[in-house]
Amino acid sequence: MTNVKNLFAVWGRFLFVVIILLSAFVFAMFQGGKVSWTIFYMILPFVIYSILLFFYPLSGLSIDRTIRTPRVESGGNLMISIRMKRTNRFPLLYTVVKDKWVDSSVQTIANNRSKQLFVYGWKKEFEWQYGMDRMPRGEHRLVGIEVEITDFFGWMKKRMFFPIEDTVLVYPKIMPVQFAPLSTDFDQGAVVSPFAAQKDTTMATGVRNYQAGDRVTWIHWKSFAKTQSLMTKEFEETRSQKTVILFDGRQSSTFEEQVEFVASMVKTGVDQQADLALITFGSKWGQFPQVQSKNEFYEVLVHLAKIKPAATERFDSSLFAGGRQGQDRSTVVVTGNPDEHLIKTLLQSDVDLQRIHCFVVVKSKKQLQEKIKQSIQYAKKQGVQIVVVERKQFTKAFGIEK
Repeated sequence: MTNVKNLFAVWGRFLFVVIILLSAFVFAMFQGGKVSWTIFYMILPFVIYSILLFFYPLSGLSIDRTIRTPRVESGGNLMISIRMKRTNRFPLLYTVVKDKWVDSSVQTIANNRSKQLFVYGWKKEFEWQYGMDRMPRGEHRLVGIEVEITDFFGWMKKRMFFPIEDTVLVYPKIMPVQFAPLSTDFDQGAVVSPFAAQKDTTMATGVRNYQAGDRVTWIHWKSFAKTQSLMTKEFEETRSQKTVILFDGRQSSTFEEQVEFVASMVKTGVDQQADLALITFGSKWGQFPQVQSKNEFYEVLVHLAKIKPAATERFDSSLFAGGRQGQDRSTVVVTGNPDEHLIKTLLQSDVDLQRIHCFVVVKSKKQLQEKIKQSIQYAKKQGVQIVVVERKQFTKAFGIEK
């Protein structure tokens, strides 16, 4: 339908140009005199250019788009370049190029930067770059590029849409998080220790021959002084308990901050080789029973980049069933809406309350809604460990007093 309208619009403009030419010619013929013919010859070049522009094939243009920024985090900058090529040097005057986004919010951010007016001239190739700052998290699609050419006075306009699709994935912003689980099991018992430590380097149990890749700090220098042979300390192995992160992705004013907090925790866990799992409740379920390798973390990051708030207002209690890994696990719940249904779900779960950390992400602790305050007080009375955290406190969230 749009193509038909454009076709009629172009033919309508062509007829308008022809009428201008005929009108000027008839006026000069009947009026006579130097002035009338001067007007006709002054209009003639512009009319001829408009008619030639009508026959100029926009399909001969070759356009491609390049995403210059390989990885973008929430709030970051995105650079895009557009290149146009053609096989002839027909002079193009006013050329308007517009890059089209599906998401209206992104189109608003782009404002006039994704649209450019320039004089193409006789050039056979042209490249244009534009940047967008403060990109929102999510999966954003580019559907195509629209090109419009115009003559001197706007008598003739031709427009063509080039369907060139691209997807820009904006990941959640990741911050360092000092994450400490409830306990880590040693051969002799359980103690509070850094998240998922693989070796306790303060507890040497013996020495062995040095192997390539051993850290310098692990070398047993006393043995080297005696034997002149490099020996490496052996440490007691630790086994970190399973940590399950549950993301309550219902609609809230801090949804984006929650996504960043979850992504930051998972990144810390992967860096420290944690025994980690993630379950998200949003527009669609996300269940990752094991998140340890870089590939598994990338899958999580892509999921968190695309996730949207859940349509329902009720917390899905089956999340705990999905994340059930036995009694010997700790659970970290991240929410922005600690309502009665969520609290009751925590109380009715088969997980020991001492192994549950519930983080309530808020914009400002000083401006907490009364309803949220009452929910937090109720949860604490029931024995649930609630921590209210602002975005600026994510790095030391596990050190905040409960």
